[in-house]
Amino acid sequence: MRIVSFGNLYLDYYIKNGELEGVNGGKTNANILANLSNRYECFFIGSCGTDTIGDIIIKDLNDLGIKNKIKRVDKQSKAYFIDNNTYSTECPFCNREVGYHGEILTEDEVIPEILESDYLVIDNFHVLTTKVLKNTTNKAFLDIGYDYDIRYRSLDELTDIIANRFEIINMNNKVFRTFKNKFMLDELDIYELFKPKLLIITKGKKGCTIVLNGEVIEKEIENPEKEVDVSGAGDAFFSEFIVAYLENEELDEKLISKTYIKANLKSRLVVRNMGARTHLKPLYKIKNYK
Repeated sequence: MRIVSFGNLYLDYYIKNGELEGVNGGKTNANILANLSNRYECFFIGSCGTDTIGDIIIKDLNDLGIKNKIKRVDKQSKAYFIDNNTYSTECPFCNREVGYHGEILTEDEVIPEILESDYLVIDNFHVLTTKVLKNTTNKAFLDIGYDYDIRYRSLDELTDIIANRFEIINMNNKVFRTFKNKFMLDELDIYELFKPKLLIITKGKKGCTIVLNGEVIEKEIENPEKEVDVSGAGDAFFSEFIVAYLENEELDEKLISKTYIKANLKSRLVVRNMGARTHLKPLYKIKNYK
């Protein structure tokens, strides 16, 4: 059994008071694998440029023990610049956008790498992802943190992609509000329409809403952690629910409550540090920005 994901890879630059603190690899699905790689064999099928940014992206996967097959192209790798929890693809030092546009990989390069026993981690509904989902039967976990895939699709299109396809669906409150405002769906509506075993709606410092077996469970956070940087907190949080699913025959309310405690503690650890993976390994320090 492996935990597998795929797609473009990013490098995250962390900036504080105008100074570059360091970098590490990024992207939601890769961050989830990073949090699982100390327990399971993880494999990423990815793409990046042939530049130094790409070198660091791949080194970070290797340092975390994530096996990988990376297609490198003669383009500038993708990057995000994170400053005070704001994200931009535009470098604040030179005011240029960093990274190529669109997908590099095709489904013919991804699907043959996926084994029948693999579990998939999905974080978007881009064309490549939907093709892979349609042409594989692997059990999958969905973490959706951006609502642009929701805003520009009809409910029928989304149902065709999502329904009966994911064991666990995790979304943040922004995505949930888009479902609610655009399609007039509440938590139970989403659960009944898409039919995961578990639906999680994270609400930052306010906790989360969990739907299990048609029952809504509200979880609150007491004494929220003082946040240094929220990058990767949701990815670490979700990884604990994936562990609970993989290591238990059945999900019940008692198990979910225990898992929530573990997930909350892990996300607290993440937000104390700058960087989505700093709780796993230090940021890489850049001596020469060029």
